[in-house]
Amino acid sequence: MCIQIMRYIANKRKSIKSKDIEVNPMLLHEFQNGSEQAFDQIFTCYYPLLCVYASRILSQPGMGQDFAQESLVTAWNRRADFDNIFKIKAFLYTCVRNACFKQLEKEKVKARYESSMGSNEPIEDQSALKDIIHAEVISRIFACVDTLPEQCRKVIYMTFREDKKPKEISEELGIAISTVNSQKMRGLNLLRQKLPNSEYLLIAVILFTGVRH
Repeated sequence: MCIQIMRYIANKRKSIKSKDIEVNPMLLHEFQNGSEQAFDQIFTCYYPLLCVYASRILSQPGMGQDFAQESLVTAWNRRADFDNIFKIKAFLYTCVRNACFKQLEKEKVKARYESSMGSNEPIEDQSALKDIIHAEVISRIFACVDTLPEQCRKVIYMTFREDKKPKEISEELGIAISTVNSQKMRGLNLLRQKLPNSEYLLIAVILFTGVRH
């Protein structure tokens, strides 16, 4: 799959939920037969999840994005090996996890991370599953964020995805810091109506404290 197609897919605004992918019986058949449209759907669904998963391990978001893309390209190249979507999903997370640990090893910090998450255990271990669940919760939250009014959406994305402070957002968007904060509050009020309480509390903590559990 050429890099131009990957960039096109990665820049798409529309989110695809993993449950929609996993209940589509024709998607796997089309993917195995080399359909770029099927790859488009799988990439658009899993790429943001894999990026969040990698960010739980690495301190360099850009590198995690690279690993996410590489895992999807590898799955595409080996598409004949998969007999169901869940195996593709497990393969993607395993590829990203292994790539992240190889990077940590290069940076001489692998041992510190292993103390909280054993790198030699299979992907089904509790720590890995916790990170996967976290990634998918974040994906659901931002599927709702995509439905917010434009300025609310921009403020929330810049706060979470780009880790920018209110002053930086204010300068970039050309609005007052008070407007940045009011747009956060407006966005949260709208999200309260769309999200389960546990997911709403998570995004509230992230936006106002910068803590990402």
